[in-house]
Amino acid sequence: MKKYAMIILVAMLAIGLQASAQNRPRNQRSNDNGRQRQEMRMSAKERADQMAKQLELTADQTAKVKALLEKQDAKRAEQMAKFREQRSQVAQNREKQREEMRALREKEMKEQRAELERIIGKEKMKKLDSLREQQQRQRPRRNN
Repeated sequence: MKKYAMIILVAMLAIGLQASAQNRPRNQRSNDNGRQRQEMRMSAKERADQMAKQLELTADQTAKVKALLEKQDAKRAEQMAKFREQRSQVAQNREKQREEMRALREKEMKEQRAELERIIGKEKMKKLDSLREQQQRQRPRRNN
């Protein structure tokens, strides 16, 4: 009896902890990530001022930190623009490659069909086409 009571108690405790974890607001779950995102949104001046307060920096040090942070922000913005440009070019190149591959495949299929027709003859090619068409109709359709 004591075993069952203990098992029930542990189960209730686990359920209660899980329920309380789900009810906490998202911003209370992980303060570290939120702080990092907030710092990323702050301007260079705001971050420099915050560092000055936390580290008790002099005015000269604060100005130098602000200049450094502004330089980093500009560099980061430039890199992000460059990455976005590269990403759009990759997407364009990918579509171009797809079209080239599609055209190449169609060309190969036509050549293969002509070669096959030359080998087996027109009558057997018609029979092959009808068999393929019949198989196509019997094949289950996929919902893409």
